Amino acid sequence: MRTLAGKVMWVGRATVFLVGLAVILGALFGLASTALGANGDFWKLGRGNAATKTTALGGMLGANGAMLKLVNRNGGTDDTALRLEVQAGEAPLSVNSGARVIGLNADRVDGQDVSQIGVNGLQRVEVESATNSTSPKQITASCPDGKALVGTGFDIFGGKRNLNTGNAKTDVVIDFVIPGSTSVTVAAYEEEEPLEDWSVKAIAICAVAGTP
Repeated sequence: MRTLAGKVMWVGRATVFLVGLAVILGALFGLASTALGANGDFWKLGRGNAATKTTALGGMLGANGAMLKLVNRNGGTDDTALRLEVQAGEAPLSVNSGARVIGLNADRVDGQDVSQIGVNGLQRVEVESATNSTSPKQITASCPDGKALVGTGFDIFGGKRNLNTGNAKTDVVIDFVIPGSTSVTVAAYEEEEPLEDWSVKAIAICAVAGTP
């Protein structure tokens, strides 16, 4: 009887141990499963989240302002509100608009600094002729001292319109565009009469040459 009772006690202790182990493992795996949000789960703040599909935030009417706002008020010196990580060679961001983003600065072009590209101090100089019916017209745009010409352009304003076709195309014709080392000269004339007030603009793109 004593031996039988001892075996019963041993079995009881083993059962309690196994039950306790099951509870502990269940608690551990349960906590682990709730610590990592996955597809279909709520987004758990302050914890890791895993997803294999795109998470979309939107609606038919949208929001008056930003759809998502991230604020980081940590007292450190290297804090950011957003970090994007991708594999090597992949773009960390894609957009569907070419509109300029105010306050978004870029100090590199194709991975190169402006000094490596060989151009700095980029400046656009525009000079427009008088607006009248005189034809032809010639105008020159010159770079400031210390800068060289790296690009040119021109524009025309006014002139007789092609009333026969209803086109808003001017009858002013560019005669020549002559670039120099520090300036560009543009000449134009009005092709047909009657003459109307018009003008021509010369555009010089100037910069200080750097070391490529």
